Amino acid sequence: MNGHDWTSDKALIEAIQRGDRDAAACLYHRHIDRVHRICHRIVLDPSLTLDCVQEVWLKVFRSVGRFRCQRSVAAWLNAVAANTAIDYYRRSRRQSNRVDIDDPQVESLVADEEAEDVQPVDGPLMQQRICEALEEISVSQRTAFVLRYYEDMPLPEIAGILGCREGTVRTHIRRCLLALRAKLLTKLNQ
Repeated sequence: MNGHDWTSDKALIEAIQRGDRDAAACLYHRHIDRVHRICHRIVLDPSLTLDCVQEVWLKVFRSVGRFRCQRSVAAWLNAVAANTAIDYYRRSRRQSNRVDIDDPQVESLVADEEAEDVQPVDGPLMQQRICEALEEISVSQRTAFVLRYYEDMPLPEIAGILGCREGTVRTHIRRCLLALRAKLLTKLNQ
């Protein structure tokens, strides 16, 4: 792009801070897929995901002048995407659909080891069922799960994004896994 050396995200940020629109477009295209994935897996509604992604990029380009490379650009974008998606989800959804994993009925489903009668499910159908089950799990638990298992982020980075301790992230992930297991067992046994 016009002879610029934009091999690193840091160089792109510096160029954007100087007002280079081509650098902004390059940053966008370099990271749009990951930002979209994060937003989609947290918001869980394809019709709302694009609005959320647009809001992420508005926040990024409005605040890029204050960005200091204390952490990677990708980590910063991940944090902006996750936090925006959480806020967007909370604004657009009612929390009444969330699973209370402290519910004795859920605990008994998770503890039930009689899943041997469950028939195997093919990959796409299983992915669909996981997405459906994720819709009913709290946004904090879902976000920790998505960032860890879909985006392969380390626990300290997730803790930074969620503004909590690593132990809390582990708890969110564990509760999400328990709730997912319970929901999937219920769906498979229907």
